[in-house]
Amino acid sequence: MSNIDLVRDDSKRRKRSAAAKLDRPFTFMAGYDKKASLYREIIEKDMQGMTNPLQLMKSYEAKLSKKVSYGNIDKKLDWLFENGRVPKALDGYYHGITVGMKTGFDSYTLLDTIRSKFKIGKDIDPTQLFHATLLSKSTPWAGKNFTKLTREKVSELTGGFDKGNKTTYLGINSFRNEEKGILNNIAVFLLPAIIETKSVARPSGEKQSSYIYGKGGLFIAKKDKSVDPKTPDKEVMALNYRWDALDNKLPNTLLVDEIVEISKGLCLGKLYFSTATRSFVKDYDPSVNKKDYKYRNFGYFLLMDDTWLHEKNMLFPELAYKMADDLPKKFTTFCFEDKKKGKAIRAKAKLSKERTVLHYMRDLSNGIKEGPATEDKYFKEVHNLFVSAERPDGVEGYLRGGVVALKRGGFMRKFGTNLTNDIYPAVRLFSPWTGKTFTNVGMDDAKKYIGKDAEYYKDKGQIVLGTNTFKKNLDLSRPATAFIEQLDKIGMVVEQPTEKEKTEGIDLKSFYFMAHFEKSIMPDCKGKGVLQFNYRWPKFNTMVPDCYCIDELVRIADGLYLGQLLYATDWEVPYDSKTKPGKYKYDNFGYFLLMDAEWQAIKEFMGFDMNQIL
Repeated sequence: MSNIDLVRDDSKRRKRSAAAKLDRPFTFMAGYDKKASLYREIIEKDMQGMTNPLQLMKSYEAKLSKKVSYGNIDKKLDWLFENGRVPKALDGYYHGITVGMKTGFDSYTLLDTIRSKFKIGKDIDPTQLFHATLLSKSTPWAGKNFTKLTREKVSELTGGFDKGNKTTYLGINSFRNEEKGILNNIAVFLLPAIIETKSVARPSGEKQSSYIYGKGGLFIAKKDKSVDPKTPDKEVMALNYRWDALDNKLPNTLLVDEIVEISKGLCLGKLYFSTATRSFVKDYDPSVNKKDYKYRNFGYFLLMDDTWLHEKNMLFPELAYKMADDLPKKFTTFCFEDKKKGKAIRAKAKLSKERTVLHYMRDLSNGIKEGPATEDKYFKEVHNLFVSAERPDGVEGYLRGGVVALKRGGFMRKFGTNLTNDIYPAVRLFSPWTGKTFTNVGMDDAKKYIGKDAEYYKDKGQIVLGTNTFKKNLDLSRPATAFIEQLDKIGMVVEQPTEKEKTEGIDLKSFYFMAHFEKSIMPDCKGKGVLQFNYRWPKFNTMVPDCYCIDELVRIADGLYLGQLLYATDWEVPYDSKTKPGKYKYDNFGYFLLMDAEWQAIKEFMGFDMNQIL
């Protein structure tokens, strides 16, 4: 091989390695062109140092918000849109971000000719310039809500034109009020002139500088072909504001939004306004050929579900807000087994339309962390909640995790302060732990992991194989993840996540346990029914101190679970499942939470920064 060939080969390797490795991948249509020049530029150049598509969108939004030339970003956004796929479902609320606006009228060609002739600016689109200068950081638009319609309702809203054979949604936009934003306040004042808005309840309790204050701008959404004359065969989710029954005002009577999914839970949208003269003098007629309405693209926007909320608020902090809508009962309802104790807990929790079970858990966590004067009181409240809650039947899949508070268990009781809780906020920065997975297994699978000890579960009913999950962050926690990856060398199970688990942000699984329904091993729980996690089986080869650990879990709300972290304090007694738990002198070293994706979104939205542990 010649030196030239070596240089070429090395160049190819560098180009391949330049492609960004994504935590949350794109979800393009099958068969998209991976060799397309725009795609290669996006992946190998634009996404350098990025880990997900929302970061890319933030970089494009930032460039579009400058008052200078922004290159071919619109072409890249068009490529992403054309290769995105129709989202499978859109139930519920989606947070919104405007990426950029553009002048879509045919007359823009004339405007551009004049601009170029007089050398005004550098490839500046006047509409984008207006948005970038005045509205990009203070836009009142915050997102959209989708509600599935019956066939009868679809027919009614479309005057019988659409029979509702496809899944169809009624949608509405949400708008935020930023108290300190002058431009936002002006926009909020002017908004009713073009959109009939309905106010919603303002958040109570903590003072909010930015919150959802109103809804308006109805649309009907369903899968359809694009109105773009350049891509008439492209399948999209079309959001049509033009139906007479929706009673929208100009310019919304000219508007059709289109969205496609570009990553799980993240959609890219385009705004299309009809520019045909007939649109201004006649009512909308769905039977008219789309091309006769001369739809033009006036901009790009994003919609994302709650799984993106934390990332959104980090990347667009100036557009963060508090939801003012009434929360579903799921978030304001405890799951109590002991109704009598539950009544007292419910009264203390002071749940409301804006205050959730997780807000109560934050109160308890903060109370414990205040110090010795309040610690015992709040730990007692957490314990009362634990023993009053339901046994968590049906736990399966991935649950996100966080710690409420750590305790002075075992020899740590000798210290005059809760040293564990005091030290951990600094230590947790090094922890890559994200939660646990739960998989129902039979005896054969149990034997693969713990050998003949699986016989213990023969008459115990449901058997669950559990794992702890970790993320390979490029931060202080990376050395810990690298350490965990090497634990297979001491016989511990270390496994890679499934494709589905990867999309949920899991990079690694280890610290396995077997779980089953049992009575609590702690005397103060008085035989409480729990889901018990056992890390102690010899075949797991679990490292110290987790080889002495048994966790117990209860359900405190739908999708929200409270666990207690128990460690044996007598390490001299060899583990044997036939030995009574009292011999091992288990002690409570703290409480943790596990939660589904919806609760995780609430946690992030609240800014509830729970300490995390292995």
